[in-house]
Amino acid sequence: MKELRCLVFTDQEVVRAVLDRRRRVKDTLPVGTVSKVAYHRTEGPDQTGIETRLTITDDNGAVTELGLPETEVTAALVGYCMGRRIPLPVASDKMLHLINGALTLMITMNFNKAPRLVVTAGADGAGSGPAPGSDRLSPKRRIGR
Repeated sequence: MKELRCLVFTDQEVVRAVLDRRRRVKDTLPVGTVSKVAYHRTEGPDQTGIETRLTITDDNGAVTELGLPETEVTAALVGYCMGRRIPLPVASDKMLHLINGALTLMITMNFNKAPRLVVTAGADGAGSGPAPGSDRLSPKRRIGR
């Protein structure tokens, strides 16, 4: 069984996400104002990738076109969602699609995967958790009881 979620973004949200991510990772940005956003399917045998092109016009009227690969835009949109506290499952496939001309982040969760077990080693490395009957609260919380 699978679950599919779709998040549809406006052009303004895509631009904001990409610019915020580029500032955060200290990547270079052309100077000017984004005047146009266009999406193109990448050429190839599978044609599944989407390239985002930002057209940037500076104060003198010079136009610069910035092509962004799908991986960068996907990472920017995931970061944008995290910054707005939109819950996204970690163990999921995230892909970009164009739906009616809007950039859409499709999130697919596969429920047939084996569950992940979290095992914590004790101080001696032999145990997988607190000893039976021991208090699980931190020392600060035990004092007040």
